[in-house]
Amino acid sequence: MTDIDVRSVAQIAFDDAMQDSYFEGVAAELKNVAPRTRTKRSISTLSAESSDSSEQGVGASVVGPSLVVFDQALSEDDMQDALDCQQFAEAVVRRLPKETSNEQRYHKYNEALLAVGWVTESFTYKKYVSKQLTITMNEAVLQVLETVISGGTGSVLSLVASGFSKLKGDKDALKIVDAGSKKNEVVSFKAVPCIATPGGMSMLMGGLDLVDKEYNGNFLFVTYKTQGLQIFQGAGVRKFNRRAFERKKTMIYAYNDEFADGLFKQLTGQ
Repeated sequence: MTDIDVRSVAQIAFDDAMQDSYFEGVAAELKNVAPRTRTKRSISTLSAESSDSSEQGVGASVVGPSLVVFDQALSEDDMQDALDCQQFAEAVVRRLPKETSNEQRYHKYNEALLAVGWVTESFTYKKYVSKQLTITMNEAVLQVLETVISGGTGSVLSLVASGFSKLKGDKDALKIVDAGSKKNEVVSFKAVPCIATPGGMSMLMGGLDLVDKEYNGNFLFVTYKTQGLQIFQGAGVRKFNRRAFERKKTMIYAYNDEFADGLFKQLTGQ
């Protein structure tokens, strides 16, 4: 297994000047498109459907190729902000050219999250050629996620497993997860649990990408042939800087309205 330098933002502390520079580029992108009617943001759906959250159990959504799950100790505002940020980052990645490398996709994903207030505390990215005949993708992602979970937060795995259970029964959500993989010939998936931590909110991430030019759909919850395939593995921990998010939230919402259409669905298990 080979560690890869993806110009990790784990080495970069947040500062206002960096954020301002990043959003100058965002403003330029928005200037070059005609304004659209405001789309239904992730949280408007979340608010409408979460009134019976005590019956539904874990809060879970898909945002592009990511399963986002929430610690119930988080407030609704925390969940909203996390979903808006994840939509922003996934929309940035979705707009990249098809030929963009996996390393560059993760770099852009990390860069976008930092710009909206998620300061990276750790991030690792590895590449290897699989010697296993098969893997089950959802189980493999849990194993990656386990590498960044401290001993005191083992319940995070149960949180993600519960989210997987809902995702398995939601055909429309699975189509969203699968769409990017079909477009780019890279089977890609991330589990993103957001948890309450001392002083605020943290986001964990475990992800796998498989380069498979013969991919034709359906990779979660099934045994997937992987021998000889190139596999990319990413894992990270981020801490939310709310002040940073508040500085640019209007532009984040505008970007999501313009470019994040079709990326979000709250999971119902149906």
